[in-house]
Amino acid sequence: MTYFCFIESDILSVPHMEPLVAQTADEARLEAEALLRQHASGVAAHVFAGEERIHSIRADEQAA
Repeated sequence: MTYFCFIESDILSVPHMEPLVAQTADEARLEAEALLRQHASGVAAHVFAGEERIHSIRADEQAA
């Protein structure tokens, strides 16, 4: 299964998309959290397995 991450930004109208190297859904979530931390304008990360969204992480939830 190929996982993809879409990073929502507070400055761009189109999300940034990255394929993930993760082999499991849990690895994909961790990788997406790391990607979100790397994007200064990122507000949320959404992980997809195919067409199904399996995780959503908000940047303000990471800081807590």
